[in-house]
Amino acid sequence: MAHLKLIPLLVLLLTAVACEHRGPRVEQVQIGDQEWLLEVAASQAAIQQGLMGRPSIPVGTGMLFVFDQPAVHRFWMADCLVDIDLIFIDGQGRITATHMMKVEPAQGPGESQTAYEQRLPLYSSRIPSRYAIELPAGSITALGLRAGEPIDLDLPRLRSLAE
Repeated sequence: MAHLKLIPLLVLLLTAVACEHRGPRVEQVQIGDQEWLLEVAASQAAIQQGLMGRPSIPVGTGMLFVFDQPAVHRFWMADCLVDIDLIFIDGQGRITATHMMKVEPAQGPGESQTAYEQRLPLYSSRIPSRYAIELPAGSITALGLRAGEPIDLDLPRLRSLAE
């Protein structure tokens, strides 16, 4: 009988381990004529981290940012190790802007964090956007993407993910 008391503890432990090893949420999205697996960044912390520090972005993958409100959003290449293509998308699923962002020189010795951040170019959505997608460099050109084009996203479900 004593071992039956351990079952709830064992279930709790297994649930915690399973949750800990569950990777980031991934969305399958059709962009152009290709299927992409996009890691979802919906929390403030995940949005701020983005793809910083990653040595590569595998082909067919990227990151989908889900903002809690439409706004003019701006990205930068702080601590990014690879070039990244950026697509901003409005609340109706249309591209508002595209950018081909280049790696910036790392923060130099003696360069303050403020000075480093002030020298980085900003890449703007130009008009209010609700989503952004980062893809491997060259993807925008390869897919022929332009402002005004639709991206097929499950908008109601994505809005529910914003934290």
